[in-house]
Amino acid sequence: MNNRSDMNDFEKQMQTVLRNSESQLDSQTIRSLANARSEAMNESKKSYSPRFFMPVTGMALASVIALVLVLSPDFYSNQTPALDNEELLLSEGMDLYEDMDFYYWLASEENNLNG
Repeated sequence: MNNRSDMNDFEKQMQTVLRNSESQLDSQTIRSLANARSEAMNESKKSYSPRFFMPVTGMALASVIALVLVLSPDFYSNQTPALDNEELLLSEGMDLYEDMDFYYWLASEENNLNG
């Protein structure tokens, strides 16, 4: 309880100091404080959009983008040209020829293991 009474005494001393310094303000400082208070009060009266509109707008935009991406699968399929059967066979054949050294090595290893 003693700590609380010390705080009350400290608060009372600070209040007294502040009241004394308040009464000693010059007229220029009083006017500038009054102007600042008036401007602050006028700013608070102006209409503004609540802060929750920004996240809500962002979520709505993200939802629209997600819907567009989900509902338009043709976008991805049109990005790469379709290969016809001949091109597909040629590309598979090219893969076989590119790996020919590996197949020669594999065949020689099998012969070494068997005989």
